[in-house]
Amino acid sequence: MNTRSLPALRRVFLATLLPLGAATAQSAQDYPSILSYKTVTVARGVYGFITPEERTGLQAGNSIAVEGDSAVLVFDTGAMPTVTRRQIAELRTLTGKPVRYVVTSHWHPDHHLGNHEYQQAFPGVRFIGTKATQQGILDRGAHFIKEVQGFAATDSLMRLRLSTGKMRDGRPLPATTRTIFELNTRDFAEFMPEVSRAIPLTSNQVLDDSLRIDLGGRVVMIYTRGWGNTSGDAFAYVPDVGVLLTGDLLTFPCPFPSTAYFNDWIPLLDHLKTFRPRAIVPGHGEVQHDLAFLEQTRTLLQFTRDQAADAVKRGRTLEQFTAEVSFARFLPLFAGSDVVRTDAFNSFYISAAVPRAFLEATLATRGERPPPYPPS
Repeated sequence: MNTRSLPALRRVFLATLLPLGAATAQSAQDYPSILSYKTVTVARGVYGFITPEERTGLQAGNSIAVEGDSAVLVFDTGAMPTVTRRQIAELRTLTGKPVRYVVTSHWHPDHHLGNHEYQQAFPGVRFIGTKATQQGILDRGAHFIKEVQGFAATDSLMRLRLSTGKMRDGRPLPATTRTIFELNTRDFAEFMPEVSRAIPLTSNQVLDDSLRIDLGGRVVMIYTRGWGNTSGDAFAYVPDVGVLLTGDLLTFPCPFPSTAYFNDWIPLLDHLKTFRPRAIVPGHGEVQHDLAFLEQTRTLLQFTRDQAADAVKRGRTLEQFTAEVSFARFLPLFAGSDVVRTDAFNSFYISAAVPRAFLEATLATRGERPPPYPPS
């Protein structure tokens, strides 16, 4: 979910006023409810609750359960309490073992607002996350809920455009824009009641470097390598089946970089490759069974970082860099002709990556880093 920078919710409205190129108009009804998910057996005893693709900034990340002989570890818990409770109920049918550990990959709320539901269902469960994640939940949890509530004004504007069938200047509402507005208003109607009842809950065990967790007959390794998609991400590896759980270090169908550190994220992706995983469960989107999408993501991030560094070196302003940089060659790779993927790439990658990479490149000239949270 692109609540990693909640101004992204408002950028959705602005981005959908821009041309969508060769994207094909589709009906909002072609896309599943954000309250839905599918359960995938990733490997023996590894179950993924895979949520619909990111599309409007109002959504939940994937949640993964790893079963051992005596206990279960859950990696990320989603953002919608009723959905998390359904996943817990399903998990009880998949395994009779208790959940003893919950790992939060990072502080973005779409990955941890289900924590409280696990605390209620499994008293004594241990919540694990990096110091940055712990602090981010404390700093941003309640703030996030208020920002979602603040999306109501944009929601009203979208509903007005849908009801009149016209843009603000009187032009007919394009079919592609109608689809995006319909999805945004539908998702907001489903998400708002969920986030209003969510109770942010931070980790109670700090991950400093790595942690070996024995679930009984199965080991799960939890790692952090510091800065990446946020100022402190955790990822997990299940060695006996070769399954890698990345959080938002990898997301399908495009990355979400508004709180990222490109200079650290790129080598971190290279580090993930060294595990030679047989399956990768990204923070959002479908399970990956090779390194192709990871490599594609790395190429995009490096292009963005290098272009920003070059612009700063040449003394360009952010406005000039925004106007000059082109992601045209990447759009077919990450979006194809799908209108929703096209809008997601424009709204959630380009509009976030350009200013973030430029800020990082600018601060790097002074030996500084961007702040962990973007301005509201």
